[in-house]
This record gives sequence, structure tokens and C-alpha cells, in this order.
Amino acid sequence: MKRIIAIFTLFLAFSFNANAQEAKALSASNTTIEKGSKEIIIEQITQISKTIKIEDSLRNDLTSLLFMRNEDINNSKNEEEKKAVFERYTLKLLGAFNEEQIEALKKNKELYNRLTQFSSK
Repeated sequence: MKRIIAIFTLFLAFSFNANAQEAKALSASNTTIEKGSKEIIIEQITQISKTIKIEDSLRNDLTSLLFMRNEDINNSKNEEEKKAVFERYTLKLLGAFNEEQIEALKKNKELYNRLTQFSSK
């Protein structure tokens, strides 16, 4: 219950933060990158759902968290900053699951590594 409240609070905090920032015009190349990352995130959430049982609210929160992680990584200036952002969001992502769920995710090594290991694309 505490984790659900924490995730909900985190979700609200990021929602307010996202609304406070001004909208940026996307070029055609950014739009295609965004579409590709959107598909990847949806695929990751689907694989997480297949691996462990998660509620719809948690699924929505995880989707938002992964979108924010991608956006912050894209806005980072260098590799060190990107890695730090990735690690910070990874801790938040793993904080949403209990130990049993994390162990189930670890059994799916490919998915777990994609969620937790930074790779420069």
C-alpha cells in the first residue's frame, strides 16, 4: 500500500513538473524517434505484464516513468549525465516492485537488462 501511494505521489509530482515546462516544437526526425521509443516502451510494459502480474494503475505509472526517463536522457548533454539519469530512473522503476516481482524480472534476463542497464544507442 505504501508503494502504491509513493508511486501515485511520484506520478503527480512529475505530472505537475511536465505541465510547468513549455512545449517544444518537434522536428520530423524527433517525431520518428519518439514514435520508435513509444513502441519500445509499450513493448517493455507488455513484457513486464507477462512476466509479473501488475495492476493497470501501476502499468500506467510505469509507462509514464519510462517516457520521462527517455525524455530526460534525450535532454542530457553528455554520456555521464545520461547514465546518471538512467540510474536514477532505474531505482524509481525497481522501487515499484516487491522482492518477489524483482526476482521474477531477473529470471527474464533480457528484459531485466534492458530495464536496468544503460547502453548508449
